[in-house]
Amino acid sequence: MLYQKAVVRGRFTKVVLLLSFILIQTISAFSANVTLAWNPSPDPQVVGYRVHWGVSNGNYTNSAPVGAVTNATITGLVVGTTYYFAATAFDGTGGESDFSNEAVFTPLAPSNAPPTLNALVNLAINEGASQQTVNLSGISSGASNEVQTLTVTASSSNPGLIPNPTVNYTSPNTTGAISFTPVAFGFGAATITVQVNDGGASNNLVTRTFTVTVNPVNQAPTLNTLANVTINEGAGLQTVNLSGISSGASNEVQTLSVTATSSNPGLIPNPTVNYTSPNSTGSIAFTPASAAGGSATITVTVNDGAVSSNTVSRTFTVTVNRLPTITAITNQVITVGAVLAPIPFTISDVETAASSLTLSVTSTNQSLIRNSDIVFGGSGANRTATLTPLADQTGLSQITVTVSDGQGSASRSFLFTVNPRPLAPSNLRVVQISP
Repeated sequence: MLYQKAVVRGRFTKVVLLLSFILIQTISAFSANVTLAWNPSPDPQVVGYRVHWGVSNGNYTNSAPVGAVTNATITGLVVGTTYYFAATAFDGTGGESDFSNEAVFTPLAPSNAPPTLNALVNLAINEGASQQTVNLSGISSGASNEVQTLTVTASSSNPGLIPNPTVNYTSPNTTGAISFTPVAFGFGAATITVQVNDGGASNNLVTRTFTVTVNPVNQAPTLNTLANVTINEGAGLQTVNLSGISSGASNEVQTLSVTATSSNPGLIPNPTVNYTSPNSTGSIAFTPASAAGGSATITVTVNDGAVSSNTVSRTFTVTVNRLPTITAITNQVITVGAVLAPIPFTISDVETAASSLTLSVTSTNQSLIRNSDIVFGGSGANRTATLTPLADQTGLSQITVTVSDGQGSASRSFLFTVNPRPLAPSNLRVVQISP
């Protein structure tokens, strides 16, 4: 302890004071308080004390009476400035003692409390997972008396698998979130680091980490869609090209197999497959049954051989159209100038009403009979064809009548002959006949 013998001032002969101080931290980073304490004066005439202070040794530019107490708090001190303090005692007549021992104090900026963030749990997801959101909680400046703008950042140790997350946070909220989407077809692990920064000069960071494990999952193989096919009864070998065949992911090297089945093998037998792995294209081939019509669903399946998510199937419909029919028409022979009666014939179709069938005709000898000179009559299944050759023309033409259902057709041909008129007799005379 340091004691100072007082110089006589007024009536005091001896005053012994011991001065000490206690720093009281404040909210502001630029001001501080200090609490001073001293031993009481032994003089019974003392009625109070006064504190003196300044910014240089022994030069006290400020003072304040504090009453009959042995401690006092001085406020408004500038952080980083050195202050010098002394105390005096005074009696009822205003007599004041000499200064006590001098106490020196430099208020320092209060220490920054680190921000807070609750721990984060590890996360396991499957390859190909969609966007993930991780909630953040327990975010604070670290002390109720620290009003700071907080920032949150997040980074990934493996951005090739998990890109740096997107942060959704507004200061001074206690909660927020980060979100991320694993890269397509990637698997493995990444450490996600989340930091809260309160902007202080020190103790300004809190860091939390968690691990994201992306489990590998087999990606289903691929095959492009297939268009429906419509063919006519009796069509020959059909080939359908396949495209877009793959294992489903560039990092999956697998042996692919392709199969094809028919829902109606009596019409369309199971197709033959032409494919070699790992080509992206191939084909299937089939021949419809003869004299048959209807439809069949063809299912083409690609299999990558994995335990799960190992197949993709595409289907398309093959429709075999039954052709309409037309009865035979006999050859027709007339003499020039004669009128030919309507020629009857019948038409039919298994799938289409006779009234919905259409007729057309062609002549191979337009100089004898034009297409427009052949007119159809009748209705339903019973039809007729009326042929009117050009005047005074003779000769031969093949006439072909075709019936169509809009998908396929059938035709019948016959010969149409126009003969010249017989030669007239000549040298007509009267021959006398005896009675």
